[in-house]
Amino acid sequence: MALLVALLWPALAVAQNSTESAPVPKVTAEQAKASALKSVSGRVTSVDIEKKRGKFVYVVEIRTRTGAEKDVLVDIATGQVLGVED
Repeated sequence: MALLVALLWPALAVAQNSTESAPVPKVTAEQAKASALKSVSGRVTSVDIEKKRGKFVYVVEIRTRTGAEKDVLVDIATGQVLGVED
């Protein structure tokens, strides 16, 4: 039994870290949408908080006029656009 626990311990530690909850955002989802739309024109299809690039961000999904989907990463503390992913 001790061997089983020793083998599974690293996996359990990773699983606990992956359920880390996001801090309370200082920027609202509406403010994040406005910031994202300044970077990418289109229609917002969703806004979620996720951990990307080592920090929690709003992921604002935008469908562009050409039909492409873009994810705009917006800092939950400052509202600054951190990047755009295809």
